[in-house]
Amino acid sequence: MAGWSLRTKLVAAVGVAIAPVIALAAWSTRDEIVAVRAAREETMSASLERAVARYRELIEGSRRLVAATCSADIARKPIGPAATKADADACGAYLSDVVRQFPGQYAGMMVTDQSGTARCSTAPTDVGMNFADREIFRLVRENDGVSIGIIVAGRAASRAVIPIAVPIVVDGRFGGMCSVNVSFQSLADSAAVSPAVPVVLIDGSGATVGGDAQMSFSLPVAARLAAAIADGRSRFNDYGRDGRLCRFFIAPLAGQALFAVAVMPMTSDLSAILHEFGRFGLIALAGVAVLIVTWFGADRWCVRPLRYIGDFAGRVARGEDVRFEPLMPWTKELVIVGDGVRRMAEAIISREDALKAGLEQRDHMLREIHHRVKNNLQMISSLLNLQAAEIRSPRIRRFFGDAQNRVLALSILHRHLYERSSWSLVDFQQFISDLVRQISVPRPGIERPSVRYHIRAPIMAVGPDTAIPIGLIVTEVVGCALTHDFSAVASPEIRIDATEKGGGRVEFVIEDNGFDPAGPALHGSFSQTLIRGLAMQLGGEACITAREGGGTRVVVSFPMPGDGKPDV
Repeated sequence: MAGWSLRTKLVAAVGVAIAPVIALAAWSTRDEIVAVRAAREETMSASLERAVARYRELIEGSRRLVAATCSADIARKPIGPAATKADADACGAYLSDVVRQFPGQYAGMMVTDQSGTARCSTAPTDVGMNFADREIFRLVRENDGVSIGIIVAGRAASRAVIPIAVPIVVDGRFGGMCSVNVSFQSLADSAAVSPAVPVVLIDGSGATVGGDAQMSFSLPVAARLAAAIADGRSRFNDYGRDGRLCRFFIAPLAGQALFAVAVMPMTSDLSAILHEFGRFGLIALAGVAVLIVTWFGADRWCVRPLRYIGDFAGRVARGEDVRFEPLMPWTKELVIVGDGVRRMAEAIISREDALKAGLEQRDHMLREIHHRVKNNLQMISSLLNLQAAEIRSPRIRRFFGDAQNRVLALSILHRHLYERSSWSLVDFQQFISDLVRQISVPRPGIERPSVRYHIRAPIMAVGPDTAIPIGLIVTEVVGCALTHDFSAVASPEIRIDATEKGGGRVEFVIEDNGFDPAGPALHGSFSQTLIRGLAMQLGGEACITAREGGGTRVVVSFPMPGDGKPDV
């Protein structure tokens, strides 16, 4: 976070502050969605129970009907050992009379003996037929109470029926079966008992056998319904044949023979999702809006003013003449900061002007001092020149000339100091060139040979502490070289070469090709002592040797002045 901007930190702080609110809203929305979905499921389950109540009433009524009807003696006589045809006819009439009391609900009734042969029936054609292969007969023989069979297309009826039967017990043993066939059409016609909750009727294999025809397209394939029934699942999610994801509720109606199915579509469309997450979405959007407002507000009321203050301070630091004039109104706190920065800038400019004035005055004074020193040194040089003109001894006159050259070297240095923009630095190459030119000027009574100078020096600025020793060394060596005999030399020359070497050192070489009959003029002389002393002053050393073929070579090695800064 150390590298974050002020605006980013403000937005992060606001985000941390509103994060718990958004988290609580998300938690509340989740709980609400779970509660709403649970309530919808409970409502659907209750509605399904109400919708199938009539079906169950019909089944339960049929169970009671068959139990009551078959307990009568007239229904039990046809299976007795002394039963007559009259008993069978009376039983058939009795059963037919019962069925007629419930028109459309029952397809027929019958009584069979223990072998499954029909002894009396509402359909005379069924008498004598064997029904032992029917599942309902097996269930009745194995169970003591009322049994409900699977949907079958009965031989006694042209339409599908649901058989409900009870065993007839004779002397404590199974003596036969009394059954009633509930018309499946009566169940199918009752599909509209609860218009608010459409119901589809299916059998144990998952096949649709009645109910709401349009809703049947929302059911899964029969195999998945059969698997859910086999697993005992009363609620499950699956995709219907119309491709929609739905929640299915299964309620048994008649044992494992008939089931009622209700369908609740899952919330997958945009409107339902917006309804569920609408409140949380509004809170989240409000949080995002707060972050956006914080971002742009921080930019408008904090970042831009601070950036303007920073730019203003930078321009003041660069010495630009700028006024503190914000383009937009600031907050009270930033106005106070801006006024402080403006006053500080005015104070800095005022002090800078005073310092500039003082520096200009000092610079003018130093230039004037260098100028006066140069004039005084030139006056001394002129006096030495006048005095030398009165001296007849060539040796003494040469001594005066050497002294005059040394004074001229200092005079030239001071002239370079006050003529340059920086009074504390001189142009090294230009200084050497002017110095050699001044030394070569002929003087009364002293002959100067015509010599060609080869000067190669780096273009750099050096301070007086470097220029003075170098200038005096050049004065001594060149002055001595001009006393040599160049008459036998085809091309008289004096070379001055300054080169930068490795390790931050400078090698300064002065050599000539003249002939000195008396031997090297610098050996054992005051000039040699002066040159070595000046080299030591530079922090280096001097090496003086005679050149092959005539002439003298002086090599001075010293550390290079650092970064062109003045030597102090």
